[in-house]
Amino acid sequence: MNINLTFNKTLVGSLKSKINVDVWQLAKDAYEQKDYSKTVRACINYINPEIEQKYANAEKTEYKIPHGSIIVYISISDTTFSVSAPFLNIEGAQIIPILRQVAQLNFNPLVLSQVVLEEQQLYFKYACPIDMCEPYKVYNVLREICVNADNLDDEFISKLNAKNIQEPIIYNFTQEEKETIYTSIQLYIKEAFETYKELENNRRNAYLWDILIITLLKIDYYCSPQGGLRIELEKAISYMNSNAEYYQRLGAATSFLQMLQKIDKESFEKDLYKIDVFVPYKYSSDLETVKAKLKITYETAEKELKAKEYLGTVLTIEYGILNFFFGYNVEDKIADILTKAMENASAKPLQEAADTLFLAIKEVMNISEDTATTTPQENNNEKKGFFSRLFS
Repeated sequence: MNINLTFNKTLVGSLKSKINVDVWQLAKDAYEQKDYSKTVRACINYINPEIEQKYANAEKTEYKIPHGSIIVYISISDTTFSVSAPFLNIEGAQIIPILRQVAQLNFNPLVLSQVVLEEQQLYFKYACPIDMCEPYKVYNVLREICVNADNLDDEFISKLNAKNIQEPIIYNFTQEEKETIYTSIQLYIKEAFETYKELENNRRNAYLWDILIITLLKIDYYCSPQGGLRIELEKAISYMNSNAEYYQRLGAATSFLQMLQKIDKESFEKDLYKIDVFVPYKYSSDLETVKAKLKITYETAEKELKAKEYLGTVLTIEYGILNFFFGYNVEDKIADILTKAMENASAKPLQEAADTLFLAIKEVMNISEDTATTTPQENNNEKKGFFSRLFS
């Protein structure tokens, strides 16, 4: 491998989070002052300040918020805070397997909300007295419902014949964009397999994992596929990062990419669209987080570059950047530095690519402004599609 793999900038849009960190203190202050309705509204505005203007009634007591394939209904009264998200219609579906999975969900991972059955329809629901609306609880309830409901519906629909209660709100890529995505991903896979074979023939097997995981992460970053493709892609990424035997992980990723290579264009394009997101799946990142997450990447790449291990340098940095993009929203300033370097290193000789990528990582690590913030965080391994393990 003398030439770096191809990289294209995402077509999904900005990687920046809409979270307004300044509003979090307002939510905490309102709770201390026993203004519980204001606490809930501040939590919603913390997640996305645009929500109140777009999806609330005039009194700011009722919200109807799209999130992926669901609609989240929030009600705030003088006595009660409640959330409801219509999930699935199971009439005519495989009801017993679905209800078994729902029972498991209600035991784990759901902690605050529950899935309830009303006639032939499933709903995510939560309610509590308004004076129990501590900010972290409100945020965690909304996140728990949004992440789980939108994670699981595709699994139940594709495998157990359930149906959406409400038609999802989606935004299709243009046909030209779909063609570009299809062509680019086919090139990614072709390059990955050619490089994999070359490395294997040269007995450089330690790099095989890097080639495959970088290819999977590039696909996710480039077009963020939805539906069944999203489920399978995130399963493949999760399995590559598991403790399974090395060649089993390589085999699983190879099989997925082979499937994607052979898939007919029409089936592929049906999972290419964008969605509204209320509670973000990814975690917000301040400068401190960026540096912490890229520290090992930077230190490892520095050693490899000094040793003139240009292939190792390139793969280390590209995996570090793409894996960070996979798990975190990133401020535009940081994303622009890293993305521009990836573009400039695309399809370039390895030494040139290594130098370009390392300079970008070094620039980020040397940024001195402190934009660290306090945000409610939970399990950083959670991501859209994470609970697909329930069906594995």
